[in-house]
Amino acid sequence: MAFLRIHRPKGGTYDLPLERELFSIGRGPANDLHLHNPWLSRLHAQIVARDGGHVIVDQGSRNGTYVNEQFVRREQVLRHGDEITIGDIRITYLSEEGGGLEVSEETSGLAEGTVILPSDELAFERYREAAPADLRREGASLLPALNAAASALLVHLPLEQLVEKVLDIVMQAVSAERAALLLRSAGDGELAIEAVRGYRRGDPVSISRTIIDTVLERRQAVLTVDARTDERFEQAHSILLQGIRSIICAPLWNNREVIGLIYLDHRFTGQAFNESDLRLVGLIANMAAVKIENAQLLAAQLEQERLEQQMAVGAQIQRKLLPDGDPEVPGYQICGVNRSCFAIGGDYYDFIAKRDGKQAIVVADLSGKGIGAALLMAVLQASLRALIEGAEEPAALVDRLNHVLITNSPYNKFATIFYAELDPRSHVLQYVNGGHNPGLLRRAGGAIEMLEPCGPIVGMIEEATFSCRQVSLEPGDTLLLYTDGVTELTDEEDAEFGYERLVELVAREPVEEASSLIDAVQVAMRAFSPRDQPDDDCTLVVVRRCS
Repeated sequence: MAFLRIHRPKGGTYDLPLERELFSIGRGPANDLHLHNPWLSRLHAQIVARDGGHVIVDQGSRNGTYVNEQFVRREQVLRHGDEITIGDIRITYLSEEGGGLEVSEETSGLAEGTVILPSDELAFERYREAAPADLRREGASLLPALNAAASALLVHLPLEQLVEKVLDIVMQAVSAERAALLLRSAGDGELAIEAVRGYRRGDPVSISRTIIDTVLERRQAVLTVDARTDERFEQAHSILLQGIRSIICAPLWNNREVIGLIYLDHRFTGQAFNESDLRLVGLIANMAAVKIENAQLLAAQLEQERLEQQMAVGAQIQRKLLPDGDPEVPGYQICGVNRSCFAIGGDYYDFIAKRDGKQAIVVADLSGKGIGAALLMAVLQASLRALIEGAEEPAALVDRLNHVLITNSPYNKFATIFYAELDPRSHVLQYVNGGHNPGLLRRAGGAIEMLEPCGPIVGMIEEATFSCRQVSLEPGDTLLLYTDGVTELTDEEDAEFGYERLVELVAREPVEEASSLIDAVQVAMRAFSPRDQPDDDCTLVVVRRCS
């Protein structure tokens, strides 16, 4: 069975089988793969079973779908090992030849004769210091292997090297044909394969659900002498077909919780594990779990320090890029506000006074967050300010910005942009909407006009074309520009604030001051979702003609 390997932003992976003919991916909770990420659309893409394989179909997502760094215009056939990128999420497609974790969903219990060791017999320190006499006698033969394992684990290794080292230690201590080490994710507790030994390329690591539950939930190590005659495998056809004769599965127990498991098996040979093997693997797993947890904590601490340093630099960059005040334009009120969901957000707005007397206004939503977004923002602002005087009209400027971003940024870095130039003498506003949210123009009488997109997302398509449109502003007319952090704000039940709600608010709200409309929108957002930390950045810019 083909499956998806999802790469976690902070490290680690987990697998999801493609069991259905239609597999959906997106930000909405109804999707088969629900990723709480602001750069995903609610229904972003679907993976469809077709002709014995799969194709990925973009569902008109705002920020696009990529396969092997190539933009998916509509759909693309997937091949084993393809890298799918949606927003800042990376997913690997693995076909049946790609292996993975296969859980046998049998429901029968553990068979009579199966050997179980509880967690209190798997604690290395307790075993060494206070084990009963009979266990100490048995342990005399285990101590050389345990001491060798303890010595090998003294050296600090990065997590990806440590899990390989642990399997090497286990394979040296216990003769096994195949071995696998799996770790639970910190978020949902799903198991992910971190290291294997003895498996041919593409072979799945197939483990009984009963054994997994016994190891993970009850913190017990399991030995079965002949899995082919064990009742609990009667429905586990994949394991029967492998001809497994003997299995050991031990928890990676760090004396507080189980963070994963070690799995060993024999196939087709006269060899079988015994209870001493089970005890030895269980004790090594206990030592290894403590070491693995320390490596995870150290890696997390180093990553946190690195991120904090990046955030400090990025926040400093961003503060210098956003306007330090509102522009003064005769006959107009213009103001803006930005609220980030992280220390460094992906929203950008700017006010630029042109030499010809026009006032440039830009609102953009950049892909990503953190230092990457800050650097992309710096590229966008520098390019915008360098090109703005040389462009004859807004469409030409946005076209050049598109070329700059494609040439100078990674393939998955792009931006939605609403760029406008206001002439305060003629009261004409020319604009280009490059894949951004529609601007809302509230006429003095209360009617709402939508300033819809007139071009694609900027920085995504080399041959993209952008057109310029214009509107005349009359006294009392008010224009609201915003990012999708407003319309896609969610409440506790994951319902969205929504475009219609925003339109209704703008239509009914009397606008005496530009800032009062911003205040009204923010009040409505807080009432809808009172959480202190929003899911996405939020930017609001208002342009109001006074006279």
